Amino acid sequence: MQDQLRADILTRLRTDFDGKESSDGKYMRRLRCPSCGKKEAFIALDAPWMLACGRQSRCGEQHHVKELFPDLFNSWTERVANRDRKPGEKPTGTEVADAYMADGRGFDLAKICGWYTQETYWDYDRNISSATVRFQINDRDFWERLIDKPERFGKMKAHFNRGAAFRGDAWVPPALDLSQLSELWVVEGIFDAIALYHAGIPAVAAFSCNNYPEKLLARIAAACEEAGTKPPKIIWALDGDKAGTAYMRKFANMASAEGWKVGAATIPQEGKTKRDWNDAWQRKELVSEDGEVNTREYLYQGDLVIARSAGEKASLIFSHTGRREFPFGFGNRLFWFRLKMDEYQQAINELEESSEALTDREIKDKALEQCNAVSEIANCYPTFLYYLANKVTDESWYYSRVDFPHDGTPVKNTFSGGQLASASEFKKRLLGIAPGAVWTGSSQQLDRLLKQQISGIKTVETIDFIGYSKEHQTWVFPELAVHAGQVFELNNEDYYDIGRMSVKTLSESVGLNINRKTADYEHGWARDLADCFGPKGVVALAFWLGTLFAEQIRREHKSFPFLEIVGEAGSGKSTLIEFLWKLVGRQDYEGFDPSKATLAARARNFAQVSNLPVVLIESDRDQDAGAKQKQFDWDELKTAYNGRSVRSRGQKNGGNDTYEPPFRGAILISQNAQVSASPAVMQRICHLTFTRESHNDTTKALAEKLERTAMDSVSGFALQATTSEAGVMRLLKERAPLYEKALAELPEIRILRIAKNHGQLQALVDCLGRECLNLLPESYLEPAREMVQSMALERQTSVNADHPMVQEFWEAFDYIEGLNGYPMLDHHGDEKLIAVNLKHFEQVCADMKIRTPPLTELKRHLKTSRSRKFVDSSRTVRSVIRQGLNNGAKDTVRCWIFEKEA
Repeated sequence: MQDQLRADILTRLRTDFDGKESSDGKYMRRLRCPSCGKKEAFIALDAPWMLACGRQSRCGEQHHVKELFPDLFNSWTERVANRDRKPGEKPTGTEVADAYMADGRGFDLAKICGWYTQETYWDYDRNISSATVRFQINDRDFWERLIDKPERFGKMKAHFNRGAAFRGDAWVPPALDLSQLSELWVVEGIFDAIALYHAGIPAVAAFSCNNYPEKLLARIAAACEEAGTKPPKIIWALDGDKAGTAYMRKFANMASAEGWKVGAATIPQEGKTKRDWNDAWQRKELVSEDGEVNTREYLYQGDLVIARSAGEKASLIFSHTGRREFPFGFGNRLFWFRLKMDEYQQAINELEESSEALTDREIKDKALEQCNAVSEIANCYPTFLYYLANKVTDESWYYSRVDFPHDGTPVKNTFSGGQLASASEFKKRLLGIAPGAVWTGSSQQLDRLLKQQISGIKTVETIDFIGYSKEHQTWVFPELAVHAGQVFELNNEDYYDIGRMSVKTLSESVGLNINRKTADYEHGWARDLADCFGPKGVVALAFWLGTLFAEQIRREHKSFPFLEIVGEAGSGKSTLIEFLWKLVGRQDYEGFDPSKATLAARARNFAQVSNLPVVLIESDRDQDAGAKQKQFDWDELKTAYNGRSVRSRGQKNGGNDTYEPPFRGAILISQNAQVSASPAVMQRICHLTFTRESHNDTTKALAEKLERTAMDSVSGFALQATTSEAGVMRLLKERAPLYEKALAELPEIRILRIAKNHGQLQALVDCLGRECLNLLPESYLEPAREMVQSMALERQTSVNADHPMVQEFWEAFDYIEGLNGYPMLDHHGDEKLIAVNLKHFEQVCADMKIRTPPLTELKRHLKTSRSRKFVDSSRTVRSVIRQGLNNGAKDTVRCWIFEKEA
């Protein structure tokens, strides 16, 4: 191992896994095991390749350092350039390739000297290059592996020369004599063939699982005939994934039909990392400690793959394990093997005494067939993949895949513990989720299957919302996840493998379809939006960007503001918001009306997203008196500002536990009328008013263009923003305090919360510019920042002013009171207080044909009166008005009390 690589690995083991060197200087101990988390793992200091857990009976897992620190093994030119040369060492021209082959692949360079060359690959489209390890296939064609940060080239890690003709052929190690072999393994990759060669197993590389090497087989047959030797047995040892095993069966049958002796070998794929023969070589699994080739288990697994019948497969398992009763799968059906030894032995004796010429293997297979030892217990094959649990609801499931023997698509769904407890419940659930799938086995057979499949089953962590999980520091969307600037796709088992994390969302309520293809992403939409809606549109976009980072912003600043978009009908509010939803992959959606939703429904809407907006639409309507529709109380949102729960409910467990999910999203309010709420809520809102004044033919055309824009062409914004997390948060941390300070220093702004909210919004506007997402030039951003400052000043004024209904009430009161020289509505007669009976107020206004707000609405808003401070809503006073009338009526009346203006 290269000295610098060894030093880098040991440094990472100390920092990432808390390792301590042993007193004898041979091992690093007390490392935290990546599998079980216990600090009982160890690794050799002189050659730190394999980290092993010391808990042999409870864990015993081993991890290659390439799996733990892949970044240390992906830039070989840089690594070789940084190493210290030995005195007198001369460049060979293959230093980088040699380092990759020795330390990256674990090969002995002396055994493969001259097999490869070091070259350079240049990508003209991306304008980047990489060193390569090149292998000649024949005089004309070659294959080469990119060894300098190959992820830069997309999915391409290796390539052939243009026009390479490798179909039907294979790469043969130069040291291999094809005429002198008793056995030849056919693998997919060149490095797999070299790994097997190091273990003493002759192998060739077919390059792909679907490449049948008929040309090579023809050359082998000719070479053996010329040398007078027997052709070798062909062992099909392709990769152990679904495609590899399918082609192993196909090619074994093809080769057998051509007269070749065939076998198979495979590495069962367990866990999230695909393993090949090179991995097995590096993990020291191909050769035993005494130097013997260790392939018995691989050949057994391969024979299971190419077994031609359920009986043959059962015979293989019985011969290998000695078990007399077990479930097994064949052809995507589930079978049960049960052997009665007396009947089996009797059948063997009869077949041995018969005149039919049979091999021992054929005798055993026929005996099993005669004993009827194999029976079908399901016409499908269920596989239990992993365990899921929701700690909040105390529910749990086993996630499974059901495969069919026909061409039907496999079905994936969950089974609860109760549905696995008996054969009848399992049969019902299976029939419900998998069309045509029938279980015919017993409960005892089901128990045996479960013991075989779910013992030590993987646990996948779950979240019950869509969006950002701060525990995992990951955006979890329905089909994509973003972590630390990288995009991850769902794996074949429908969860996300992110480093050492395994996570999936249980929520299916919010359908987001985000297009990952960067080629489909059109960047011109931002200018169209800004040209259509002006600075207000830019501010709305900046807030929308902020919603994707609401959790991080609240972590830094303890709060994130609400945005209110208000305007007359036809001003473009819906067009804007529906387009903003397209940016995060949600089509034909604007928001929900909280006044039409129950308390439980509102709570679930608030809890089902994280780092995404919750849009409340048309909730603040003017109601006629007596209307039964309940109005939404904006004070419910106060705690959402700081990310705390908007609703608490009791847990269904008979105890005193409650469930209070935090608010993880952001609030956007869209309606025709302005929100009227308590001062605390009003201070939390940034307000935008849209009108039709600026509408013209140009803005109409742009609005229609935004409406026609395909979601797939703009939903990449969600990935552009979330993968730029570091840049967005850096700019926010840097700019938001500066803007807040500048706003707070304005003499008109007296409430610091208003300055803080709008300072955050101005910083988010900056994130749209060239310093971060580069969506808009500075000429669009400066007017937007000025707009935000105007919004802050207007918000301060609106917080100081009364609600329009209250203003209308006092205008009517002042008009009526000023008509005569004596009080007509004020019952108090005090110099400092006003007393108004609202029914009397309504009657007088009706008599004078003065329009007034409905009393139900007026009562709600009068309590917010600021120009004449509200005191009490039900106080009995001695009425100076009734005393003046002297008509015998009671002179006491119940009134609303306000302080007079100073």
